[in-house]
Amino acid sequence: AMIPLRDEKGILRLSLKRSDILYLQGTDNYVTVWYLSKERLSKFLLRNTLKKMEDGLQNESIFRCHRSYLVNMEKIKLIRREKEGLMLELDTPVTVLIPVSRTYMNQVLLAFGQGE
Repeated sequence: AMIPLRDEKGILRLSLKRSDILYLQGTDNYVTVWYLSKERLSKFLLRNTLKKMEDGLQNESIFRCHRSYLVNMEKIKLIRREKEGLMLELDTPVTVLIPVSRTYMNQVLLAFGQGE
């Protein structure tokens, strides 16, 4: 199934297969969608907030792990404990590391059956 990605006005800007979506990175009123296209990392900029995107993607196994990041759970290869905290390593042709902030640490671990 394709996941529609819309801007703040609800206009469809991009449709991607869930398996191609890696993560979404938010800055103010923009969200960068990182995805795989022919085995290469690609990105698409949407005018929207991460919060709105998060609400729309709740049933798609794409969840918040940091105030600036949503990550596709299916794409996480491993969870690394670094001194700064948890990092999620994604299953991608080039190494991609996504930070997990303390706020979201437990729900990330719970999602992987490792929470308290």
